[in-house]
Amino acid sequence: MSYDELCDRLDRLETGDTCRIVALPDGSVDRWYAIAGAGGDRLEEIDAFTDQLASGTRSFALEPIDVRPGGQAVNAATQVHALGETATLVGHLDHPVLADLPFETRSMGTPATVRVVDVGPDEIQFSEPGPTENWRLEDLLAVIDWDRIVGADALCCTNWISVRGLTSVFDRLATASPDTRLPIVVDPGPIDTVDPAALEGLFNALSRADSAAASLEVVLSVNPTELAAAVRTADASARTRGADETSDARIRSRTAALRSAIDITAVVSHGSDAAVGTTRDDAAAVEMVDLGDPRRTTGAGDRFSAGLACALAREWPLETALALGNACAAHFVATGETADPGALRSVCERADR
Repeated sequence: MSYDELCDRLDRLETGDTCRIVALPDGSVDRWYAIAGAGGDRLEEIDAFTDQLASGTRSFALEPIDVRPGGQAVNAATQVHALGETATLVGHLDHPVLADLPFETRSMGTPATVRVVDVGPDEIQFSEPGPTENWRLEDLLAVIDWDRIVGADALCCTNWISVRGLTSVFDRLATASPDTRLPIVVDPGPIDTVDPAALEGLFNALSRADSAAASLEVVLSVNPTELAAAVRTADASARTRGADETSDARIRSRTAALRSAIDITAVVSHGSDAAVGTTRDDAAAVEMVDLGDPRRTTGAGDRFSAGLACALAREWPLETALALGNACAAHFVATGETADPGALRSVCERADR
């Protein structure tokens, strides 16, 4: 019933007042390449690349094919805008490829450079060190007033893994909380590769922010691999022992254990099979919509988190919020395009078959 409910609510996205969602703080210039291996043939699948590596091939040719706007916050703001909401993007955007985004932007400086090797639906990413390593809260406040940030209907905070200074935003929220309700969706990036001590520092900051005021609702948005790493770091593994070891039940158990261990409003896991969420008062799981062979995967999680933020801004039920996130991600995986409400209706129709 979650996708039926989503279809009913999509009309309100197009006809009612808009919500303003602030996305921050990254941005990148993504340089895309095709890759050719032995014999000069283009490799269209990741398995073809790994097979050639395994067979001893060590020389590959890269062909530049595109330059695109990138970054988790950029992707999230793009999805917010496509849904018809009002997006404000505060990121590292000082580059011509990021100059014509169709929504409000505030730039804090030079974006990162990411080189993306296109191998069919999968991508291999190589990120070059960028200026965000020394990013500070002062850089944010130099381009946008704090009151405008906390006066939004929701925040979508992304890519902590590359912008560790983002923790300072949560520290500021713990001491300067808004008077009105503010959901904060935190999509920290691939935390399965990070030092557990640094990740524990992030979790402590999220917990302090969430407990600072009743108005703040911190929602951690991760994929299943990141969820497992977070559970280990938060020392919540013991709380999942004895749970049914089927994938769905294991993820449900992990989201509940992690939310309790960190003591935040909610934890959401979004994957190729389902989205699972646990709050202090509710739990829900919504199956992913199968739209056939994937065309693009990188960036789907950003679309999910943006959809989730939009739904929470409108105070939609958890199950419907997960359905919106799923539908945004599914459409992007299937088409490589960011979904508008019309495209999401098509996704809902597929889900009902």
